[in-house]
Amino acid sequence: MATAASLSTSMPSRPTYSCIRCAGRKVKCDRQRPCGACVKYNVDCVFDPAGPPRKRHKRVKQQILTDRIKHFEALLQERGIDPSKLPDTPNSEPRRTLSPTATVVPQESQLQTPCPIESEPSRSVDKAQVVHGQGRSKFIDNGLWTRVVEEFHHPEEALEDSSDEASDLESSDDDFGFVLSSQPKSKTRSHHPSPEHIHQLGQIFIENVDPLTKVVHVPTLRPAIQKAASNIGTIPRSFEALMFAIYGAAVMSLKDDECKERLGEPRKTLLSRYISATRAALSRAKFMGTISLVVLQALVLHLLSVRDIDEPRAVWSLTGVAVRIAQGMGLERDGIFLGLPPFEAEMRRRIWWLLKTHDFRTAELCGLDKFRDLNTGAESTNWPTNVNDDQLYPGMTSLLAASKAVTDNVFVALRYELTNFAAARVTSFREQGKYSSQWDLRASGSDRVAIDKAFEELEELLETKYLRYCDPSQPLHLMTMLTARTALNSVRFLTHHPRGWTSIEQTPLSERQWVWEISIKLLELQNMLQSSPQLKQFAWHAAYFMHWHASIHVLDTLRANPLVAEAEKVWKLIGNTYENNPGMIFDTKKPIHVAVGNLCLKAYSAREAALQNGNTWPTQTPGFVLELRQQREVAKAKRQARDAKSSHPENLVSHGQADAHDMGPRLDADVKYSSDTLESMHLQQSTTSQPPSLTQIDVATEGDPFWFINEFDDVSNSHDVMNMDPEFMLTPDHSVEENAIQNITWEQWDAWLADSNLIPPLSSAPDLSKGN
Repeated sequence: MATAASLSTSMPSRPTYSCIRCAGRKVKCDRQRPCGACVKYNVDCVFDPAGPPRKRHKRVKQQILTDRIKHFEALLQERGIDPSKLPDTPNSEPRRTLSPTATVVPQESQLQTPCPIESEPSRSVDKAQVVHGQGRSKFIDNGLWTRVVEEFHHPEEALEDSSDEASDLESSDDDFGFVLSSQPKSKTRSHHPSPEHIHQLGQIFIENVDPLTKVVHVPTLRPAIQKAASNIGTIPRSFEALMFAIYGAAVMSLKDDECKERLGEPRKTLLSRYISATRAALSRAKFMGTISLVVLQALVLHLLSVRDIDEPRAVWSLTGVAVRIAQGMGLERDGIFLGLPPFEAEMRRRIWWLLKTHDFRTAELCGLDKFRDLNTGAESTNWPTNVNDDQLYPGMTSLLAASKAVTDNVFVALRYELTNFAAARVTSFREQGKYSSQWDLRASGSDRVAIDKAFEELEELLETKYLRYCDPSQPLHLMTMLTARTALNSVRFLTHHPRGWTSIEQTPLSERQWVWEISIKLLELQNMLQSSPQLKQFAWHAAYFMHWHASIHVLDTLRANPLVAEAEKVWKLIGNTYENNPGMIFDTKKPIHVAVGNLCLKAYSAREAALQNGNTWPTQTPGFVLELRQQREVAKAKRQARDAKSSHPENLVSHGQADAHDMGPRLDADVKYSSDTLESMHLQQSTTSQPPSLTQIDVATEGDPFWFINEFDDVSNSHDVMNMDPEFMLTPDHSVEENAIQNITWEQWDAWLADSNLIPPLSSAPDLSKGN
């Protein structure tokens, strides 16, 4: 045994690793001394001497753990949480700790927990978490991802956001560039204005846009813009997107003459430039996958800038993208219940509710239910607090109570009071088992009593909480007062909407007079919001919220009763409306503009006929009436010329081939609308509901591999009441039958208002830059 032991110590042991030559050539080594490969090639076989064995890391010592606990307790204290007052949970898993740059906050660790209601049944603990840090947050609400995050030693590792990474020349690789524009291939630095104009645009945004949105925190925005203007090359991608969005929103809030005077260029040029730059910057920041609040702020401001330019359905769809991004960051749940710092919780409230109220309006303009997904449950995001911006700061340890005085947030606070009123009505309708299509303020019986009571409470709330403290000499206060009056009168109009009238004869005179007065009041308020010199900075906001139904009712009343009381005054209001909104004349791609114009001409023709019968005549025809008439005469002449040209035999073949997919198996059908307003509008409808035979398809599609595109378009449009040529709408017969008193078909007007998604791109749109 001793001999064997001595032999084993004297002989070299077999190497553990390959020799240097085999390892370099990446071939198998038999680990002999020398190895077979080295013997074969007659080279020296050299093995690296084995190093000392690696020492295994011992577990973290008690002192290190103590130091970490102290560090985390200090972080908790910075966020307003006293570690000594945290409840002990001996039977539960330890809480995730906070890192200097990120926090994983389970929903159980609330900063403020509502007092439990004894009668409330017990429910399971919500395991939702927010991975939070450096202005980014990711919401996690399922077991798989919760477990994944727990595996990270540093929670910020889970924040996989590259908004500010990569080089300037690197294009976005998120595969979603088509949502906004093509992939940017050049730097966006060249699109920034001069430092002087950067400061000027920032100030315009703060004065004109911020008071009505409050989506950014001005005290922290100002120094950031100043620093960025001094060194454009160092701006992070996320903040650069926000800067371009601010430029676009600032220009959007100005009129053309203001842009030329203050910025030296036309409004249309600047707006096109900065909207395009914002799209490119958002794409560079990879907004579709972002978890950055700054990028989301930029996207929300971009939506406000393009809402009057892009197609309404496109804006609504992009708004849906923004809502999904916000939900992915947990904005639909209040930050306090997620354990977030008070300052960020308040900013998240502002962003979320501005986005949602914008979503409600875009849905309404697309003909969809306005409040279909309005949710104000116990865990939903709270309404923004009515406090001044200078009362908020990133290091604050607790949220402030809502101020009882008027603040710089008063307009936003009032808007959310109105949204809260709508939420209460939606909740009531849902409790009654009504679908969204059945939600109607024109109720009767006990429902009518409840609605009237709720409206009275709303009116009293707005008056006692906001309006009595407003100073009309202050632009923001006056804007708030007029908006409140407009909202209250809108609710009054909706509760007495003429769509509920069986006929004018069967409607009490008092009811008709009530609605007439409310409609006139809405026109007056709309004109004040758009034309008051004191509200010039906020005029951009009013046009988007025009009460179309009130205007339609006024015009229809003037058509049916041309000499109604206050007719002269009302026609001046209508003229002011057209003056404040030139797009109502020139933007004929929107059916609602053309339809209202036709109704306006019928009403004025009725007025002329009535005055002539009384041996009087208007002293002067209003300019907007002359423009509308000339526009329709030109359209009629073009149509007649086209019809005459197509009637010649030599043109039939060419025109038939060119327009085959437009005509197809369809014909022009006259559709009768009440009010005798648009009786000559032509709708293209399918002549048969039977599917074509295979033989017919073979004949019709021979030589046309894309035949199915037109066929599917025909099917999808056969029931679309808005599938019409605008020229048909511009050439109606404006004759007015005597004593023609008919009810408006409000469903048709709803369809025209909803189908306003025919606006051309900004580059080809008519120059409407003189108005907002």
